[in-house]
Amino acid sequence: MKKYLLAVDGSDNSRRAAHYALNLLRENSSLEITLIHVVNFRKELVNYSPIMDIRDIEREVMEGGREIVEQQALIFENDGYRVEKMVEEGDPGFKVAQYAKEGGFDQIILGTRGLSDFKGLVLGSISHKVLHFAQCPVTLVK
Repeated sequence: MKKYLLAVDGSDNSRRAAHYALNLLRENSSLEITLIHVVNFRKELVNYSPIMDIRDIEREVMEGGREIVEQQALIFENDGYRVEKMVEEGDPGFKVAQYAKEGGFDQIILGTRGLSDFKGLVLGSISHKVLHFAQCPVTLVK
């Protein structure tokens, strides 16, 4: 059984990557697909009041990450497929590559230009980091 890791961030390109992965799954139902979203607390801190408790911010950011994963998982679940779901914390590009290595994934799939933590800024750097650090094939979807 092949294991694919789909990095998601809620962007249109991320949704296109999810549909690409869904088409692969339709062609080979023995594939195992895990969705991962990586939050970066340090970058998110600028979006919150300095008087907020750090634990509340972390909880809120992680919940936002879970919502993104759940939303994109529906693409598969509405088609009758089950997927694994993960939310991690750290540098997104590095963490996706690390998670793929540690989890023994055969391939990583992600959109080429997603949304940054600052909603709307282009993050080509995440794709570049995944390509640089990944030890398995990477598919970038436009």
